[in-house]
Amino acid sequence: MASSSSQRVYRAPCPGCGAPVEFASAQASYAVCEFCRSTVLRQSDVLLRKGSMAEVFEDYSPLRIGATGSVLRSGRPDAFTLVGRLQLKSSAGTWSEWVAAFSDGALGFLSEDNGQFVWSWPWHEHPAPIPDGAFKASDWLLGTRRSFGGQSFTVSSVQMASLVSAQGELMQLPEPGQPYGLVELRNEQGQVLSVDFSALPPQLSLGERVALDDLKMQGLRDGASLKREEGRHFNCPKCAAVVPVRFSSTKSLSCPSCGSMVDLSQGMGGELAYAEQNEPVSPSIALGSKGMLEGLQWQVVGFQHRMGQEAGDDESFGWEEYLLFNQKAGFAFLIDSTDGWSMARVVTGVPKLSGNRTTAKYMRRQYRLESQYLAETTYALGEFYWPVRRGQKTRNADYLGTGESNKAFLASETENGETTWTHGNSVSATTLAMAFGLKQLRDRSQVGVLSGSRFGLWTILIGLLVLWLVFAGLRSCMSRPGCDPNVDSNCSSYSRSSGGSWGGYTSGGSHK
Repeated sequence: MASSSSQRVYRAPCPGCGAPVEFASAQASYAVCEFCRSTVLRQSDVLLRKGSMAEVFEDYSPLRIGATGSVLRSGRPDAFTLVGRLQLKSSAGTWSEWVAAFSDGALGFLSEDNGQFVWSWPWHEHPAPIPDGAFKASDWLLGTRRSFGGQSFTVSSVQMASLVSAQGELMQLPEPGQPYGLVELRNEQGQVLSVDFSALPPQLSLGERVALDDLKMQGLRDGASLKREEGRHFNCPKCAAVVPVRFSSTKSLSCPSCGSMVDLSQGMGGELAYAEQNEPVSPSIALGSKGMLEGLQWQVVGFQHRMGQEAGDDESFGWEEYLLFNQKAGFAFLIDSTDGWSMARVVTGVPKLSGNRTTAKYMRRQYRLESQYLAETTYALGEFYWPVRRGQKTRNADYLGTGESNKAFLASETENGETTWTHGNSVSATTLAMAFGLKQLRDRSQVGVLSGSRFGLWTILIGLLVLWLVFAGLRSCMSRPGCDPNVDSNCSSYSRSSGGSWGGYTSGGSHK
């Protein structure tokens, strides 16, 4: 526990079982007894039992209570200790928020954010434009802008969240299982402002993205712990085959035996939900492949095939996404679409959109709206840090860079009251093929009317030659008296064969 001569650690027996319960921070009002799971409220120097807390489900996070680190505070590094944890869920999935205590009793928060981490502080420097009374989703429309403390933010997530479980010391504690409003706003500087309606007045915290390496954390679940977790697995609820799980952040993955998508967002202790998948799609870059891109070695850990359709358009278009992982950099995406290949990463902040949402500004560069469409996941393989399911639908928008940024793009994806932005740039198929040790990769942006076929140039030329020979045979046949090409006996030099169109990809959104 974090402590110093200036901060007295309060210790008292648990009113449920008598085991010692410690408070390392004067700001922590709640604690969960690690022995009997009693929820304890601290009032002055008295501990009151408020009920019992459910067990924390094992999500194999690299973080754990007791881990230490250092973060900049008032411009100087300051040491902290992780003392508490909240496990939360909403329609968008499940996640953990960790409470960090400092030697003077101050608290900070470390939470998950789209496969990354965000460090936050309680925020009080604001005249809060928060509606009075209970939470109303209609007061927080996605994409609208709000001003807090002289800073402009965009509403990016509006959820009804609930507490699944908790452990350790906590600043506040929502009633377990009781839904409450949770709003996130983001800005162009990459900051995340959270508004928590589990208590009144609502609690605000302001944070930004961090890397665990930058926090110089010690005591994480690595070394011996990770060696024990290499055997993490479960039996597929569809076919009973053994399914290994590789990443601590995995929320869904496919069974390597039957291909079913299995939801792990609620942990592996309970009954697992799954969805069968048919019509498998073969990825051009195999799962498990490793390649050097942007000076880092990435591994392909997930694959999705998705379809999109713009409003008022009868035709749909398809593309493929590869989820990449690097131990230091986290996750990234490779996208194979009719616009060619590109590489993108989720951004912590949001771009600044014009009033009619036709232009966007991000990192001092301008982008214009290219397309808006409804997207659907039709097939998935591998592991994902968010819950992926077949038939999953999102509302997407693509923005293309202008001027010197014409190879860059922004893309938004909205589902279950949350909007996520990615930023990326085009990359050549040749570069990717070299990176992953492949002879070649198809570049759909460089082919024409036969773009839907997977045939090479020689195959197309041979096909054209065969068609010419057939056409020549037909002309010869038709020139003979009594020849009917639909009757074999009358025209022995020609036999009708079944066939179809060459197929093709319809054009559509930039990548999503």
